[in-house]
Amino acid sequence: MIIRRGKYAWLSLLALLLALAVLLPATATAEEGEEQNVHPAVDLFADLFPGQDVPVIVSSDDADLPLWVIGHGGTVIREFDIIGGFQAEMPIAAIRTLDFTDGANWISLDAPMMVSGRGNDEVDASRLATVYPFAAGAVPVWDEGITGDGVTVAVIDSGINSGSDFSGRIAGFRNFSEAKSSKDENGHGTWVAGIIAGSDPNGHYVGIAPGADLLSVKVAGRDGSARVGDVIQALQWVVDNKDRYDVQVINISLNSAIPDSYLRDPVSAAVEQAWFQGIVVVVSAGNLGGGPLAIDHAPANDPYVITVGAFDDNGTAVRSDDQLTTWSSRGVTVDGYAKPEVTAPGVDVVSTYGGPRTYLAQEGSESIVDRDYIRLSGSSASAAVVSGSVALMLDEDPSLTPDEVKFRVMVTGAPMSGSDAPGIDAFGATFTTLAGTANGGALPNEFIDPETGMILEESILWRSILWRSILWRNILWRNILWRSILWSR
Repeated sequence: MIIRRGKYAWLSLLALLLALAVLLPATATAEEGEEQNVHPAVDLFADLFPGQDVPVIVSSDDADLPLWVIGHGGTVIREFDIIGGFQAEMPIAAIRTLDFTDGANWISLDAPMMVSGRGNDEVDASRLATVYPFAAGAVPVWDEGITGDGVTVAVIDSGINSGSDFSGRIAGFRNFSEAKSSKDENGHGTWVAGIIAGSDPNGHYVGIAPGADLLSVKVAGRDGSARVGDVIQALQWVVDNKDRYDVQVINISLNSAIPDSYLRDPVSAAVEQAWFQGIVVVVSAGNLGGGPLAIDHAPANDPYVITVGAFDDNGTAVRSDDQLTTWSSRGVTVDGYAKPEVTAPGVDVVSTYGGPRTYLAQEGSESIVDRDYIRLSGSSASAAVVSGSVALMLDEDPSLTPDEVKFRVMVTGAPMSGSDAPGIDAFGATFTTLAGTANGGALPNEFIDPETGMILEESILWRSILWRSILWRNILWRNILWRSILWSR
């Protein structure tokens, strides 16, 4: 499978990521010598693909710099209001020349990201063909008449395809991907959406919050490839339109392929802006296991999100046999935060598949269930379960802040075998009387104004520090798991 317009092959990409994993500790902590204005991944790309222009993001206070880039054989692709700077493709020689001129504050690579996929008021749980709503504690919440009604969850993914499972509950569609259509040609976004808020007319496959509304925000095309710039634009658009669509939750089942500190990552800045504007952001932990830097992939490494790992419910509704999966990302970030904060069902989760022409349906035809559904695994599913649980919580108490939601999710969770993070208990989190807030003492991203919670778009801080880690990445759907087997293997 080739991504990024054919510039990355899987083998070369793997080599790039492994090299960056080795470089990160040194670059993240270096305090000696001259400050580098180019991320080391830029040189790695040039070595892996000699003769090719390097896709980069350039930050600079010089308004004439785009013309300089063009004059030195580069191509300026686009600019972004939310973060400043511009996207370009440049010869490596021009990049090195630019580095020595001090005309740019920071130059970084367009590197890969990976996605973590391994409404009625009454729900008849006796008709369910799935276990995960029981394992997550959602069924007793439904019994109290709480289904997520009135809450909108924005799903930043590959889009959502309309169907009877979402009848009348998709509030809108927005496409930030390179694809022409807002339809989900991949299938991942529709699968995730079904876990959050699907409602099978036959009652067999029902999401955690079947009464919630959904907002389809597409950032990836048929093969699952997209760009971090698209994700940042999508986040900005959701924040700008949160009142129009009454968005209270954002689900992001993707992770950067390159580990880094959350303090200097632009994706982290974008999710934090959403968080500080009152939107609960739920993200997947990833499927990289417990190895070094496994949990340092934005936005999962940010304290101002709810990071969700995956547990295996072993096909039963009881908690006694639940256990963390071996592939679920976990650990302590380079900034000292234990992640994930909570775990949720993520193995063999059956949900809507988006139609027979979607990429996932065709690649995983053996995983199709009852014609219109598909069985997949991954922390993508786990994040969706928690997003649905948050929708239930906000249906019950719309006044909860993101920090209060996170606190309740964490303190009401059930102990999980093999994990320091508890398993989600949607009922406990929805109806608990415990009061408190999470993230006490956590530093915001360096590009966030601590007074307003907004990105410092015009400040020298934003322009000069932000781009130290704006790795203009692709989103890869390589972390979906086919019956617990990594899709990319």
